[in-house]
Amino acid sequence: MQTMTITEMMRLSIAMPVLATISVLVAAVALERMYFFWIAARMPVGLWFAIRSKLDDGDKDGALALCRRSESVMAQALSRLLHLPKADTESLMEAFQLYRQRMQLDLSRRVGLFGTVSFIAPLIGLFGTVLGIMRAFHDLSVQGVGGPSVVAAGISEALITTAAGIGVAVVSAVLYNYFTMAARHRLNTMDLWVLELSALLERPDAET
Repeated sequence: MQTMTITEMMRLSIAMPVLATISVLVAAVALERMYFFWIAARMPVGLWFAIRSKLDDGDKDGALALCRRSESVMAQALSRLLHLPKADTESLMEAFQLYRQRMQLDLSRRVGLFGTVSFIAPLIGLFGTVLGIMRAFHDLSVQGVGGPSVVAAGISEALITTAAGIGVAVVSAVLYNYFTMAARHRLNTMDLWVLELSALLERPDAET
């Protein structure tokens, strides 16, 4: 049984080069988003624990010093919140909204591509399927006789493009859900940290 090469697949249907281009774009954006999520803008969990420990000891100046050592958005937000004259929850959450919006925009950037591709990739595959069936019937009408060899090329085109479209869509849908859930988890974690910060600053023994 002869195996079809990638080059032959690309030549088989106009839908295949389109799907290949989309899959490369999806892979490139996925790598960029993974780098941003886990390296460039990772959550400063260790920093937060250190700041919370300082505030537990009543060392607000020490907590501020820790914030200045990090360039992350969350560290900037914590530094701003620690400088507020009022430490009640409402004031902290209101001041935090600017940083939350910045983080939300950064986390959601280009993620919509995965949702779009998960929707259009099966349609592109279906388009290739229609072209393959049309080709099969055209070859059958030209030959004037039936048989597997007459319609084999058209059926292969139809099946390959359908499978490729579904494959790209499944991967894109998984990536979309993953990055969406990861962004939501980070934003919820940031909200929780602000609430914990409010509780620490509102203690009677907290340093003002």
